[in-house]
Amino acid sequence: MALTEQQRSEIYSSLVEATGQQAAEFLMAQQPPGGWEQLATKRDLADLEIKTQAAFVEVHAKMDKGFAEVKEQFAEVKEQFAEVKEQFAEVKEQFAEVKGQFAVIDTRFADLSDKRSRDVWAFVVAITVITVSICGSIFLSFWQFAPG
Repeated sequence: MALTEQQRSEIYSSLVEATGQQAAEFLMAQQPPGGWEQLATKRDLADLEIKTQAAFVEVHAKMDKGFAEVKEQFAEVKEQFAEVKEQFAEVKEQFAEVKGQFAVIDTRFADLSDKRSRDVWAFVVAITVITVSICGSIFLSFWQFAPG
C-alpha cells in the first residue's frame, strides 16, 4: 500500500519527536524512491524463480528440438554424400573401362600402322622392281637395235 502525503507527514513528525530533526530526515531519506510497496518480497522472488525456470525449460525444449532437426539434416546430408561417393566410384569404374577400351584401340591402330608400313614397303619395292624391269627392258631393246 502506498503512503499518502499526509501519512508521510505524520510519520516524519513522530520521528522528529522521537529522534530529532536530523535523524528523522535521514530515516525518511532512506525510503526507496518508488515506495516500500515497490520492493520485492521473498514471495515475489519465488514467483519469479518459478517463471524463470519454466522459461528455461521451454528454451531447453526448443533447443533440443532444434538440435534434433539439425542432427537429422546432417544425417540426410551424410547419406546424400554417400550416394554421391558411390556414383563417383561408378563413374571412375566406367572411365577405367573406357581407358581400357582406348588402350585396345591404340594397340589395334599400332598393329594396323605396322601392317600398313609393311604393305607400303612391299608396294614400293614391287613398283621399284617393275620400274627397273621395264626400264631395263627398254634399255636392252634400244641397245639391240642401236647402230654400232
